[in-house]
Amino acid sequence: MDILIIVTVTLVAGFLGGLLGVGGGILMVPAFVFLLKNHVPTMHVAVGTSLAIIVINALAGSVQHALARHINWQVVAYGAVFAVAGGSLGAYASKFVSNAALQRLFAVLLMAVALRMFFSTPRVAPPSGGETKTPTAHSAADPIPAAGAETESTDRASAETQK
Repeated sequence: MDILIIVTVTLVAGFLGGLLGVGGGILMVPAFVFLLKNHVPTMHVAVGTSLAIIVINALAGSVQHALARHINWQVVAYGAVFAVAGGSLGAYASKFVSNAALQRLFAVLLMAVALRMFFSTPRVAPPSGGETKTPTAHSAADPIPAAGAETESTDRASAETQK
């Protein structure tokens, strides 16, 4: 078994998962496909193996982020059910996709996400000073209010007050 490759790939993937929330699949799947051909013979096995490792990685990273209060539990509550449904449907659908098509789909997804992130404007963190801002009002149709979101008028009023 190529233990050194497995240890290196999963350690780096775990670190990136905890740091960036990428889940590790963007690193583990290609590494398993190209570096562990004897142990992970197909894209299907690479995806399944990666997901099994990600469960453990996600749990460890989630604990640390929960301790730092970096989790919006309301989003988790809404998203968890649908993530389970989507994950189950995706895994089932993969049975009908060839190894080559799955590999190409994965590559297209990585490129699309990379291009979108590269060309988008990065978010600016809210000020950490003693400023308090009024949260944006939400309609009853909005199931997830954006905690800590500010209105433009509040931002303008704060800017005027500081002058």
